[in-house]
Amino acid sequence: MGKPKNLRRLIKAVKMGKPYALYRLGLLYYEGKMVAEDVETAVTLIEAAGIAGYQPAIEWMEDYKFDDDALTQAYS
Repeated sequence: MGKPKNLRRLIKAVKMGKPYALYRLGLLYYEGKMVAEDVETAVTLIEAAGIAGYQPAIEWMEDYKFDDDALTQAYS
């Protein structure tokens, strides 16, 4: 059947380098919505949005890093 229209639009915006689109698609990959769950791809996309200065992505990365560090420390 193909990808939903809103996902196709989002992918098009990502290809154009739009930071908000990188962030939104990254969240979809992180949550496994409309695409297969893929944390590595999610982090790559969200990090790219953060590097472009998109504030929600910067905040997400800070939280993700904190959560990752906390998890590592908990199991050390």
